Amino acid sequence: MLGKILRSKGWRRSSYVVTTRVFWGGQADRGLSRKHVLEGLRGSLQRLQLDYVDVVFAGPRPGPAHTEGLDPTLRLLRLEELVRAMSDVIDQGLALYWGTAGGAPGDVMDAYAVARQFNLVAPVCQWAELPPEPRLFRQIGLGAVTWSPLAPGPEEEPLPHGRPTAKAAGRRRALKVGELQPLAQRLGCSVCQLVIAWSLRAEGVSSVLVGAETPRLLREQLHALQVLPQLGPSTLQELETLLGEVAPP
Repeated sequence: MLGKILRSKGWRRSSYVVTTRVFWGGQADRGLSRKHVLEGLRGSLQRLQLDYVDVVFAGPRPGPAHTEGLDPTLRLLRLEELVRAMSDVIDQGLALYWGTAGGAPGDVMDAYAVARQFNLVAPVCQWAELPPEPRLFRQIGLGAVTWSPLAPGPEEEPLPHGRPTAKAAGRRRALKVGELQPLAQRLGCSVCQLVIAWSLRAEGVSSVLVGAETPRLLREQLHALQVLPQLGPSTLQELETLLGEVAPP
């Protein structure tokens, strides 16, 4: 569907950014081997009707690392295979950059080290829970693609959110939208716009994923960009107090 829209609009390719992620599929098509990466990305490009994507993410959504419990030597070999496959993908012009998704911070750091050791292409971003691991941004400059920290409750205002793992969801405090409503009213915005703006202010965050079922909701969520300048230090402190344990470091 996205490929058909992009082709019908005739927009300049340089005017938009498209990302995709490899790992999903049937059991035979799932994984991060060289075969899965190349075939998965080529299949994605065929469906998108594009020659290349701007960023390809490697891995499942954030959660327990898929390398947990592996023999250390096998783990490093798999990371090296992934980095080499991603470097080949970029050398072939199928993607411009690559990022990690679902990897533990140690895996991401090791993948970066492997890239530097063998003069391969290193990841530039991560698909991360909020707040993202600070050392990945501070030490190697990886930007985070994340999502709003709040999911909607019964009969509450729809809020943009990803589909976090049960582990991630369990760490999030049950926060009613009503607790943020007074602050949102003072700022002249909706709670939805407030939490997107706050997510964008978290250290290391490059982009926040949003989900909208209608054009109206999408326009409302994009209005969060106009809320950003209003989030000064005192407002951020008040908001982070309300958000509690999900606040950025």
